[in-house]
Amino acid sequence: MESMASSEPATPQDAVELIGMAIEMASCEKTMRAAIAQVVAPFHLSENAFFILILCQQNLRKSLSQSALAKMVGLSPAQLSHLVEQLRQDDWIEPQRDPHDRRRQFWTLTDDGTQRLEKIMPHFREAWQFDQLPVDPQTLVAGMRKLVAILGASLNSRPAPTPPASLSKSHAA
Repeated sequence: MESMASSEPATPQDAVELIGMAIEMASCEKTMRAAIAQVVAPFHLSENAFFILILCQQNLRKSLSQSALAKMVGLSPAQLSHLVEQLRQDDWIEPQRDPHDRRRQFWTLTDDGTQRLEKIMPHFREAWQFDQLPVDPQTLVAGMRKLVAILGASLNSRPAPTPPASLSKSHAA
């Protein structure tokens, strides 16, 4: 994919390689979710519940709205409502109302939730072999964020191509 890094125009092979990368990333996501689920299961958490806790922990200075959490975790609003209610009942997270819009609710980690996460996190070091990664996790995440930003910008900047009538049959799953 040398041409993508330079000022030369992208080739059809570049597109094929990026599409292949999307397929690999989807497989990677499934594997990573399964590995996360395996680590957090003894703590009676699903990977989605764990993601919510981590997101609430990472955003201590800026609480996350329920709609933002749903989008970030990839759940429907109804699925997220059920999950945050379970976490609230277990005293892992607590709601806060937006002072500017009382209809909006934000979620923050409780002290109990923070303590429980501190007990869970060392298990990832035991279960995952970080030393075998080809680059450090921060570099991987930075590269993926850049790719998402580039692709997201291109999604918003140009209309989707219109296929010929003979190819317009939908194959959505």
